[in-house]
Amino acid sequence: MAANATELKTVKPTPGLKAGPDPLLQTAAYLSLGHALLWAFLFFRWLTFSTIDWTPLAAELFLARWPLLTYLIYAILFVVDLLVGIGLLRQAPQARWLGIGRAALTLLAGIAYLVVAREFYGAIIIIAVAGMLLLLQLRHTAWAIAYPAAFWLLVFFVIPMAIVFAVSLGERSRLGTVIYPAPGLDNLATYFNDYARFFSRVGDDFIYLRIFWRSLGMAVLNTVICLIVGYPFAYWIARQSARYRNLLIFLVMIPFWTNFLVRTYAWMLILRDSGLINNFWTITLHELALQLADNAEFFAWLAAVTERKLPLLFNQPAVMVGLFYGFFPFMVLPLYSNLEKVDWSLLEAAADLGANTWQRAARVLLPLTMPGIVAGSIIVFIPSLGAYVTPDLLGGARVSLLGNLLQQQFMTVRDWPFGSAIGFIMMSIMLLATLLYFRSLARSENL
Repeated sequence: MAANATELKTVKPTPGLKAGPDPLLQTAAYLSLGHALLWAFLFFRWLTFSTIDWTPLAAELFLARWPLLTYLIYAILFVVDLLVGIGLLRQAPQARWLGIGRAALTLLAGIAYLVVAREFYGAIIIIAVAGMLLLLQLRHTAWAIAYPAAFWLLVFFVIPMAIVFAVSLGERSRLGTVIYPAPGLDNLATYFNDYARFFSRVGDDFIYLRIFWRSLGMAVLNTVICLIVGYPFAYWIARQSARYRNLLIFLVMIPFWTNFLVRTYAWMLILRDSGLINNFWTITLHELALQLADNAEFFAWLAAVTERKLPLLFNQPAVMVGLFYGFFPFMVLPLYSNLEKVDWSLLEAAADLGANTWQRAARVLLPLTMPGIVAGSIIVFIPSLGAYVTPDLLGGARVSLLGNLLQQQFMTVRDWPFGSAIGFIMMSIMLLATLLYFRSLARSENL
């Protein structure tokens, strides 16, 4: 042991080896050089506006108030980004600190531009790139990797949700604008009037609660139907050979190639009074029954029945057909992904120990595939609860769900506070379903 320790101490590093360039700083260098090219292009646009018919950007219209200052801004930013990019490629420490200062100032300038000019897209691009450069040059690897997704969620999910919640605390004015009660503890309950309104009577009926329970019931029913039909189908696909499995999954995904709205309109063409089913019912089958009516009472009865068209459209069964058709692949895919990983020898071992088919399915296969069941159920339940296109087209005015109610409040009634409150109630239900999913997934992993 002592000899080995002595050998380890005497080992010297191989001469000529040195640490390679930092990938974070290299990324920041290329991003800075790309910025420099962008400033050069914008400077060229600014110089040639009088000779070339450029379409001015919102930021250029804002900077047009100070033409001389604009030249200076473009020139300074071009030089700074060029120096930072070249310096980072050459691993100059001064370039890193210059880049950090430049990114921090640009981040503050982007926020100020958003507040002053109220130009969303340009300000968001400036803030996003500056934040990325700052993290790269500060060498925060984890934050730099997570930054694009985190920034996207913050800008397009968290902030809009905060705005919707703020609007839900207001009230609709006579002109359809949003007004807020006077601040104070005495008016605290007033901010939540629209939430209370959702659970209150309208006349003699709980209209909104009835729509809520109808939406919840149809979402649960669609989830159960998709699970009952999808589980055996996914199991059958998982038991096929590899080449057939890929083909079958490809066939399941084919409907995604067509827009969901177009597919819903196709169901309208099938289910309407002059559609494929009713034409067969009232024309082909009816004429055949008339020809055979003299031969048997059954055909006479059938001829009388087929005189009337089937009520296939603008009702709840039509909506259920549309929901099942639209979300069935979302149940099959996670189930198949889970079933494909099952060790089928466990089922054989259970059979050797005396378990019958139902016991093997309930005690072995079902627990192993529970993550896929829960994932598929959540993926189907959440969009089914907030569905708008399917009940609007296949249900018409006779089947109103939460999605339709939400659209009416925003686009027809223009009661944005109440619509926002409905949206947050839907969000709370979906959040509860998601939490149940993660809890069930954690339990299944601990078994």
